[in-house]
Amino acid sequence: MPCSSLTVTPPDGASLINATATERYNVTFDGPTYNGVAGKVNICDVEVYLTHGDAGDAVRFASTSPLDGWNGRWQGTGGGGFAAGGFDFELVPAVTSGYSAGATDAGVNLAGNTDVWYNSTQLVENFVHLSFHEMTVLGKDLSKKFYGKKPEYSYWFGCSTGGRQGMSEAQRYPEDYDGIFAGSPAINWDRVTVADYWPLTVQNQDGEPVPLCKLSAIGNASINTCDLHDGAADGLISNPLKCGFDAKHVVGMEVQCDGNATTTITERDAIVWNKIRDGFKDEGGKFLWYGIPPGANYQHQAIQPGFPIAIQWIADFLLQSPGLDVSDIKHHELVDFFHQSVSEFGDLWGTDNPDLSAFRAHGGKILTWHGWADDVISPFGTLDYWRRVVDLAGGETKTDEFYRVFMAPGLGHCGQGPGPQIPTDNLIPLVEWVEKGIAPETILFSGNGQSRNICKFPKELEYNGSGNISDAASWKCV
Repeated sequence: MPCSSLTVTPPDGASLINATATERYNVTFDGPTYNGVAGKVNICDVEVYLTHGDAGDAVRFASTSPLDGWNGRWQGTGGGGFAAGGFDFELVPAVTSGYSAGATDAGVNLAGNTDVWYNSTQLVENFVHLSFHEMTVLGKDLSKKFYGKKPEYSYWFGCSTGGRQGMSEAQRYPEDYDGIFAGSPAINWDRVTVADYWPLTVQNQDGEPVPLCKLSAIGNASINTCDLHDGAADGLISNPLKCGFDAKHVVGMEVQCDGNATTTITERDAIVWNKIRDGFKDEGGKFLWYGIPPGANYQHQAIQPGFPIAIQWIADFLLQSPGLDVSDIKHHELVDFFHQSVSEFGDLWGTDNPDLSAFRAHGGKILTWHGWADDVISPFGTLDYWRRVVDLAGGETKTDEFYRVFMAPGLGHCGQGPGPQIPTDNLIPLVEWVEKGIAPETILFSGNGQSRNICKFPKELEYNGSGNISDAASWKCV
């Protein structure tokens, strides 16, 4: 069907505001992308706006289809932070790889400003789960109309919020996708958004904040202490779960701060670092949520003004007071916020239901990678969820049939960090698994002058004992 002739059938519960279908030529995206290389593509671009009842929302959807070279697959794409979608940032590389693909803004602004929608029941529902399901229904239908046949396979790609969206699809709409890639997923949202304020609370609680240079120096000492656990001095911690570093061991170490000024690590500095690493606990010492792993950057959370997502969550959603100064939250206050967040928002926002039986019965597959040096969403939260899925599914062997997790040393949040970087095209191993039954045991990561075949958890990397430590061939999974 000609692009300009395409019509939109709204999903159940939604009505059409307007839709336009336009051929666009030589579309590209300048800058790094997550899900493949962004080339120059010629597309049929369908822009759709939907609303729900009398809610007054206007949800934007984009469904893009290559004018030639369609691979017969549909790809849904996600967002980051409080933005529901990335549009050309995700769509152009998807179409470059031959997919028809979609994105949505959930009816909220792409700048991530929550003060204009935090108290809207419809917009919250849109953001948490509804809009990207509707995007999927729309996109598949438009692909079928445009090409004359429905997509043979459907895949989800997303990292952070996009990873949470993918897990929401598996949990809430198990028949939407055949394969879901969920990188560094922001599941456990009700917990992690409050816990991301914990490092700043530790600083607030203990008087004069420990400067970043000291926190970084202690972090480097933790890497030096645990580096050789994998058999090679590669500057990375291959498994922070086995890193028993205690910051008190470097009390007295001299550190350069602010140019040539020299300062000394004190016992109080060490206590602050240990508290941040050990995770969020209540005043009685009861564990609430995970901290920042050794080897990760403390800059975004432990230094004022704090992590923006946590600040927005507390001010807008928990206190219902956008713009309120929440820069000096104390321990007991944060504990109260945590319990409020779990009780009021856990069921809707949490996205941590370990029952994936319906998705599994549909034949779906999920791949997740998570950086061991992620300072935004704790990798331990992903492993906590994985273990609960394993318990419910009947063990690791059965879980491996549909859900696999890969933990990458030195990788930060959705990339970055000192370790090998994320694959150029994250969907390739997922497609191989879904369509050919070839389940990945390792996934190749490369960058920063080094490469590793990242192991399927719970296996971990170990140096072979010979060969270039920067080369993936010198490492094995044990």
